[in-house]
Amino acid sequence: AGTTAAALVVHVVRAVPLLTAVVWGGVVAVASFISCGKRSVSYAEARAVVDRRCIECHAAKPTSRAFPIAPKGVMLDTSLEMQQYAQRIEATVAVERTMPLANLSGMTDEERRILGRWVQTGAKIP
Repeated sequence: AGTTAAALVVHVVRAVPLLTAVVWGGVVAVASFISCGKRSVSYAEARAVVDRRCIECHAAKPTSRAFPIAPKGVMLDTSLEMQQYAQRIEATVAVERTMPLANLSGMTDEERRILGRWVQTGAKIP
């Protein structure tokens, strides 16, 4: 009480996410979502998901007839591009769940978790 902003940190033991939130004027906004006790995800695992569910549209030469060019210029052909867009991948795939568009490629919840964990554990590339 008495402060305009306070940080709330909830940490539950093992394999449960650490959630950091900021309370501002009674509104709670999630500041970060960090995986605790979960195994890291390799680039190869993340790449496999991207190749199955994303690359059809998000490529230098998309194979999707709906998108002759990569939407919003986001191309995920290379490891460096995946790393460059890692935060956006996490936000749109794992948090907001707005990608893939209308889930046309059939991304599963597990695949969303894989991409989210890849980003949360450093978005490492070879």
